[in-house]
Amino acid sequence: MSRMLSHRTKRTRASATGRMLTAALAVAASVAMGIAAGGGTYAAWSVTAPAVAATTLRAGTAELSITGVQLTATGLYPGRTVHSAGVVRNTGTTPLSLSLTLSPTAASTAFTSALVATVGTAGTAGTAADCTAGRVAPVASAAVGAPVETGITLAPGASTAVCVGLGLPANAPAAAAGAAASALTLTFAGSQVAS
Repeated sequence: MSRMLSHRTKRTRASATGRMLTAALAVAASVAMGIAAGGGTYAAWSVTAPAVAATTLRAGTAELSITGVQLTATGLYPGRTVHSAGVVRNTGTTPLSLSLTLSPTAASTAFTSALVATVGTAGTAGTAADCTAGRVAPVASAAVGAPVETGITLAPGASTAVCVGLGLPANAPAAAAGAAASALTLTFAGSQVAS
């Protein structure tokens, strides 16, 4: 009988330990699943706002034209700028803010890379003759490859006389001396402004 009792006690202890281990694993699994599923604290908010009156959207066009500007880099030396008068017109239906970019159309030489374009408004500061004589103060200048805002805004249908300059600064690098000029493009671009 003692043999039987001993075997039964071991079996009861083993069963009790197994049940406690199973229960602990079940609790741990439940906690892990709760954390994974819940992940944190949540709240739901709801906001309402009154409907506003209908807004009308209109499409417009942005178009620029420029006439009269003709520049050449021939005869430029450090400190010299040549000027040409022209007219920029907003032929679109939306107000435009003008920017200016000077870009090489081929591989840029040291001479071309040193050039600077300027723009002034001849309409308020003088005539076309004043422009070509270099008596119109620039409102903006652009180095090669760097677009610059001119500060000029044109309403739809409006135009302005401009004085465009192309020059070699007095502090141009020595490598620019005697180098050939490569072809350049001077671009006026318009960006829409709020009306």
